[in-house]
Amino acid sequence: MFRVGLSGALIADQDKHWEGSNRHYVNDAYIQSVYTAGAVPLIIPVTNDSDVIDSILDICGGVILTGGVDISPLVYGEEPIKGLGKLSPQRDEFELLLFRRALARSYPIFGVCRGMQLINAALGGTLFQNIEDVPEFTIQHLQKACRQAVTHHVDIEAGSYLMDALGKTCLVNSWHHQAIKDLAPGLRVTARSRDGLIEGIESDNPDMPPIIGVQWHPEELTSTIPGMAKLFKNFIDLCRKRVH
Repeated sequence: MFRVGLSGALIADQDKHWEGSNRHYVNDAYIQSVYTAGAVPLIIPVTNDSDVIDSILDICGGVILTGGVDISPLVYGEEPIKGLGKLSPQRDEFELLLFRRALARSYPIFGVCRGMQLINAALGGTLFQNIEDVPEFTIQHLQKACRQAVTHHVDIEAGSYLMDALGKTCLVNSWHHQAIKDLAPGLRVTARSRDGLIEGIESDNPDMPPIIGVQWHPEELTSTIPGMAKLFKNFIDLCRKRVH
């Protein structure tokens, strides 16, 4: 079967027998979403070894950059502010390397939440470190509802990758306090929330492979909203076409 790489994360185990031990993981919702879309998900462990990353990419046809903790502002040339959340410098280094190695192979790349922000930072863009400090963002982007609940609208640009799956507007879930500020060269905005926050991006440069990013978590909605499942299926189909 066709294989797609998922960027892993690190978490410190809290079990009393393993306390302090790091574990590499990906949330099951990503795994199930890729399975359902017709591909085999491969978890790529957090590493700064390019040979390891290349060995895994050799047997994949695309990459999904998953959600997680904040990206260090040092990545995009800023100092941290008081509202900055938890960081993982190891993961930043790993995913920047993974993104660049996948980009060099012209692999399709799909970024989810942190993953979309990572794409923007890797290509020279910047982030709002804490959108609660930005008055114009009035919608609750860090929802208190469960992960499978949708809580605000997103309006989608005509002719975009997202519109093919989701139409002109859709409801999304939302767990983030960072967002894209300055869009990186080579990208275009394809979706916004109704307070103007960037919710979707894609590559807008013929020399780039297909790059898609969303600020919400579609992997948590694939079993209840057909358009979210179609996002993953379309991405897998795109990867297959690029490989063949």
